[in-house]
Amino acid sequence: MKQAPKFFVHVQVKPYVRRFLEMNFGYPINFSEDPASHKFIQKLLSKPDTSRDKQYPDQICTYTELVEVVISEHDFYRYGWELTRTDTVAFGKYFEEKAKILMRNVVGVYHGIGLPIKTSINKFQDRFDFDEDTWSYQTIKKDFYRNGSVEVVDFDNEIFQKIENIIVRNLYSLGTISKTMIKAYENN
Repeated sequence: MKQAPKFFVHVQVKPYVRRFLEMNFGYPINFSEDPASHKFIQKLLSKPDTSRDKQYPDQICTYTELVEVVISEHDFYRYGWELTRTDTVAFGKYFEEKAKILMRNVVGVYHGIGLPIKTSINKFQDRFDFDEDTWSYQTIKKDFYRNGSVEVVDFDNEIFQKIENIIVRNLYSLGTISKTMIKAYENN
């Protein structure tokens, strides 16, 4: 059986955006399993935006990586295969925001359960394979302090309260304590 030819769009991105895209969509980047991302790339290809092209240099200094995005033959012939500089930046910002949301959530959870911020960021970098050259510790730290949120989990009170609640309910079921005592416990 003859395989359909593959068509590619080459896009410049930041190193951590490339890593994020590879983690989510493989390499070459294939959006066929993600309808929202597929529609986004189709939109960029179908309606090229050149409104800000003069503001961006030919080679954007932070966009040091080049990724290949697989597009269908239909998309290739209908929409094209090239992004304008304005659309390249829009592509980068779209996936950069998704990568940052991942980072803020993971680092925030690690920090919220009690890990120091340094350990939280290092753990995130290790678990998701963002080495120092791909996404530096300082860059993550700066973004997290500006935009991240931390909800510290108070394990002592929350866990003990849940355990006590289980004990009180079980003792009530056995007839050891009365409903009046449960109400008094819940009011405290």
